[in-house]
Amino acid sequence: MKSYADILSQRVLPRVSRPGQYVGLEINARCPDPAAADVTVALAFPDTYTIGISHLGSQVLYHMLNELPAVACDRSYTPLPDMEAVLRAERVPLFGWETRCSLRDFDVLGFSLPYELCVTNVLTMLDLAGIPLHARDRGEDDPLVVGGDSLADSPEPLADFFDLFIPGDGEEPLRELVELLRDLKRTGATREDKLLAIARTVPSVYVPRFYAPDYETAARFDAPAAVRPTRDDVPAEIPRACLPSLAETPAMERPLVPLSEGVHERVMIEVMRGCPNACRFCQAGSTRLPVRARSVDEILRIARAAVANTGYREISLLSLSTSDYPQLDELIDRLTTEFTPRNVSLSLPSLRVDSQLRQLPKLTSEVRKGGLTIAAEAGSERLRTAIRKRITEDDMLAGVRAAYEAGWRSVKVYFMAGLPGETEEDLDAIASLCRRLSDVRKEVDGQRGAISASVSWFVPKPHTPMQWAPMRDADYFHSVRRRLRDLTQRSAVNVKFHFIERSLLEAVLARGDRRVGAAIEAAWRSGARLDSWDEHFDYARWTRAFEDTGIDPAFYAHRELPTDAPLPWSHIRCRREPALLLAEYQRLRDAL
Repeated sequence: MKSYADILSQRVLPRVSRPGQYVGLEINARCPDPAAADVTVALAFPDTYTIGISHLGSQVLYHMLNELPAVACDRSYTPLPDMEAVLRAERVPLFGWETRCSLRDFDVLGFSLPYELCVTNVLTMLDLAGIPLHARDRGEDDPLVVGGDSLADSPEPLADFFDLFIPGDGEEPLRELVELLRDLKRTGATREDKLLAIARTVPSVYVPRFYAPDYETAARFDAPAAVRPTRDDVPAEIPRACLPSLAETPAMERPLVPLSEGVHERVMIEVMRGCPNACRFCQAGSTRLPVRARSVDEILRIARAAVANTGYREISLLSLSTSDYPQLDELIDRLTTEFTPRNVSLSLPSLRVDSQLRQLPKLTSEVRKGGLTIAAEAGSERLRTAIRKRITEDDMLAGVRAAYEAGWRSVKVYFMAGLPGETEEDLDAIASLCRRLSDVRKEVDGQRGAISASVSWFVPKPHTPMQWAPMRDADYFHSVRRRLRDLTQRSAVNVKFHFIERSLLEAVLARGDRRVGAAIEAAWRSGARLDSWDEHFDYARWTRAFEDTGIDPAFYAHRELPTDAPLPWSHIRCRREPALLLAEYQRLRDAL
């Protein structure tokens, strides 16, 4: 493997902004010598270093792989546009941050795919590395391109670009894949032999090469196309991987500490995986089951080691719903008792505001109080009940009052607009609830509380009871934005809205079939990059791409999908069976 270290340091990095993000000398970096390894892996995060270095899942897999004998695992991130331009001008391939070797020289290139708008960044990284975009065009010397994380649960729009996907918890399947690949390399297996052996023997791995879209059935149901296996010796359904216990995932005692700024610069501990609340709109809550929690003693042990090995002065307890951690009171008490005297603060990023939070401020006097976050999702009790968001207005008011008394001074509230059955009264309830939450502070110190309301647009997600529901169109969302702005003028409520066009694109990418891949490539070729960044997103590129490839976004986003047809993600089998999801969808419609 050729290292490009000298060229990068002499001819590339002096010409780019913030070169520190490309240096790769982070504290706790640990990639072994790839020349001495039997299998080499590069983990690629399809967004900038600032985002990727703070992604906990990538760090977990990085440390796990480097613990395996004869395995070397490096990392890579999407370069900013100025870096991309210099790499192309100097004809330097995209590289591993530590080894400085081309990504094309690794045996495996593994992408985390946490959100829809990262898809064009995948193509940027493949192209910069000199790897053919399409899996069918790759040869024996190209790495196996693997996709995991959230988009692996509905992978068809990206199927042409990936050799295989790992839906679900990646720790065990990735370990088995690497060990199998080590054995296959010794036998001189071809690329096709490797992919077939992986598809046959490694559970929870989907190899798109051995499956084809069923356009005939799709046309009969007027629906997006599901896929069928093209061979009898590969599974028709791929079970989503599930780690039995968090004790079996690497404890992040030596996390990477970025040289350049990261979005999260603190110790992050996954205290629980999965969520018990089963909200009908939530993909993560539907797929990441069952709920698994770490013990309090294990969390304390990880916290002690991570603080000592990083120098961070903040500990963040991560899960889909941290307030549902079964021993939360004991955990907070023990963490604050041990770390407050050491000037290490505690942050709880995801609290459910209900009767539990009324007691929580008494336990968290030393928790950093930058702001309290409430995921209300809907303004009215009627709509919250319909989507199974089990918090009441009384609970929110009581919880926020207790938080103000404990020292919090601002509250951020998350809402979704465009939910099925939504009325003008439901929208008015958003503004009304925010004003009430602000006024509660008057009962504490006579002042109004600062309320920041963040309104996103409902995107129906695969593997949820609401996967069949249509998304509202852009005109509806524009009318909602105008209405809520009018209702909150001259108040202590500040309302911010997600990009409407970005959410529309998310829906197409989330519910799309394999045909959508052509539009992804067309958008990328026209210059689409870093679409989750406001300064780079250009919806006009995507509009042209859809037109040029004959893709109708409304077909995927704005129609109610037929409940009796297979869906593009039906071959990825999650713990919640389709019949259960459909029953929940019917209950939703009955409630509206």
